[in-house]
Amino acid sequence: MEVLVVGNTAYVDDDFCAKAFPGDHVKVVAAQEARRDESSPHASWKELLQHLEQAYEFDRVVYLSNYLTPHTDTVGEIELLRSVFRTCAGRRVQLLYVAGPAGAEGAADAAGRTGKGIIAHAANDLCRYYAAREGVQTKILRLPFLYTASAALEDPFLVPLFDACSTGSAALQGAQDAAFPLLCAEELAVLVRRIFDSWDGNFETLDVADTFHHTAGEVGDALKALFPGLAVAYGDSAGYNLPANDVARVRYGWFQRYDLLRDLSTIQARWDAGRAKKVNPLRAAIDRIQMRTLPIKCLETGVAWVLFEVLEHLFSQSAQLNVLDYRLLYVVLIGTLYGLDFGLVAALLASVGLAASYFTLYGYTFQGLFYEPSNWLPFIAYFVVGAVCGYVQLRNSEAIREERDQNELVRNRNTFLTQLYHDAIEDKRAYRRQIVGRHDSFGKIFAVTQELDVLNPRDIYRKCCELLGEILENDSVAIYHVSGGAFARLVAASPAIAEDAARSLTLEQLAPLLGDGGRSNLWVNRELTPGLPMFGYTIERDGAPAVLIFVRSAAENQMTLYYQNLFRILCGLVESALGRAFDYEAVAQDKRCVDGTCVLKQAAFGQELAAEQALADGKMGSFLLLRVVPGMEPIGELVGAIGSAIRESDAAGLIDGDVLYLLMRQAKACDLPIIRERLSAKQIAVEPVDGEDIVALLQHIADTGDGEGDAA
Repeated sequence: MEVLVVGNTAYVDDDFCAKAFPGDHVKVVAAQEARRDESSPHASWKELLQHLEQAYEFDRVVYLSNYLTPHTDTVGEIELLRSVFRTCAGRRVQLLYVAGPAGAEGAADAAGRTGKGIIAHAANDLCRYYAAREGVQTKILRLPFLYTASAALEDPFLVPLFDACSTGSAALQGAQDAAFPLLCAEELAVLVRRIFDSWDGNFETLDVADTFHHTAGEVGDALKALFPGLAVAYGDSAGYNLPANDVARVRYGWFQRYDLLRDLSTIQARWDAGRAKKVNPLRAAIDRIQMRTLPIKCLETGVAWVLFEVLEHLFSQSAQLNVLDYRLLYVVLIGTLYGLDFGLVAALLASVGLAASYFTLYGYTFQGLFYEPSNWLPFIAYFVVGAVCGYVQLRNSEAIREERDQNELVRNRNTFLTQLYHDAIEDKRAYRRQIVGRHDSFGKIFAVTQELDVLNPRDIYRKCCELLGEILENDSVAIYHVSGGAFARLVAASPAIAEDAARSLTLEQLAPLLGDGGRSNLWVNRELTPGLPMFGYTIERDGAPAVLIFVRSAAENQMTLYYQNLFRILCGLVESALGRAFDYEAVAQDKRCVDGTCVLKQAAFGQELAAEQALADGKMGSFLLLRVVPGMEPIGELVGAIGSAIRESDAAGLIDGDVLYLLMRQAKACDLPIIRERLSAKQIAVEPVDGEDIVALLQHIADTGDGEGDAA
């Protein structure tokens, strides 16, 4: 698994990771990682988290609170925790927030009397919020303060405390009798592993009790034993009393074994030994001098030459100090600090000073100095020493530069590999999105199956138009229902063609399509015959065409085998859904209709009217709702005779037991005179129902159900 350990990672080393996450790939990021030096490529904590989010996908995150360290003054706890949660939001991440004792229930500052208590409780609320809102699997593990006995780590509390003790005085914030709970970080690693091994997705707070119940006074006495003569000052804080809880022992089989007071002498001895290994101040000063700029080096070389010349003149008459050649010392110093070039310049300046002293102090002339070979030796020595010291320094500088270049190369290689890893992660995410969310993916096919899982054919027609238009990226889908064995009547069409699509077609017009579908019922207009769709699919029932699905026009890139297969698969899903819906209608026909008639009861008619209204709202169809005007005939006779007065695709419904409505599908206001003329021949007078009355009628049907329709 990929594990991110973030926050107060001063207690985390390789041994901690091996115990807590055996076999996992662990990335440890300190809270100050982005601010450690100006050369860091991440200028802020937010950028660092974005980098981690891009480069890694973590399964588990452990956030170590800053308040695990006693007496800490670190700021930004809530902001860092929120950044981590926002990075984990929307992912199946197991997040363990390891908090200190400050926010525990029953702690001295639990009521918020101190700033740390307020922040600790705010962190608890933040964990609870993201667990509930963003679905991040979160647990809070509340511990005593941490300390580490690892030789590879520098304890952020004990080391500064030991440094203060070495000066003869130390201060503890708690009162002398205040509780001071402490836990070894190595034991925390074991507990973290066991928590993740038995992880569940429920949010909870796990409290670890203080086993040894030490006080600040006991810690102060232990420090006095290690540092004789130490003066310890105590504060007025009441400390932190963790609640007694045995969940760690009962659920995870874990209990605290290591006691700080027993480990304190070992930790102090290691700290004492480490002080001797600190960087030599002289070496640090030399490194700083070598980093000077060229003008500063030239100025320092000249000033040093003047200084050493003054020393040479001052001590030339001293029997003891005259033994040392200050000019040679000057050459060695400059050559060692600044390299070969400055070593030779220093040798030249030393030679000038030596020659000047020969002329002024000893009365030499240039001819006498030049023609006596024995006088050359000091000058030769200066240049040889300057060259040797400068060469040694130059070689060391070149070695350091080569190492830096190698480090830079490795860093660039790591950046390149990180980018490759990031690209691979992005590709994986893209493939996952394609599998789940692409319009022609298996995930989308599954979504289509769920969308079509309804029992009203009209709802299936509407959803079929929507889904085919979306998945096929085509806005010329039309669906026809075959009625009477001779006509195909339009039931739904894409909004772009709903106005001009033919509302009725004869099966003779569609003979090429019906006779050339083959076993798959798919027909493709390869001859580009005018008046016929580019693609057609025939849904049969009892061996005869029942529903026709057309794609009226298609682009050149859609006339492919891939597009045909996709159209066939989608139509097959629609065929299965319509088969279930037709079977349900056939079985429930008696329950849906008034006895002995084709007139729908109130609830069934409401479903049909709502389906037609949805088609009209989506601009995929049109309809007229007509109310039969009561005449001299009893309502029972009208109900029995209405079936022969309307088309097979239309529907009639009885509302409240005495009002008859007619639902004329794929009809418009301009068709009303023709419809009235046809119905008047049957002695039936009707009046149209407008949009507001349709909404009111649907609401009435929804409120009353079948109402009195069953009684008719």
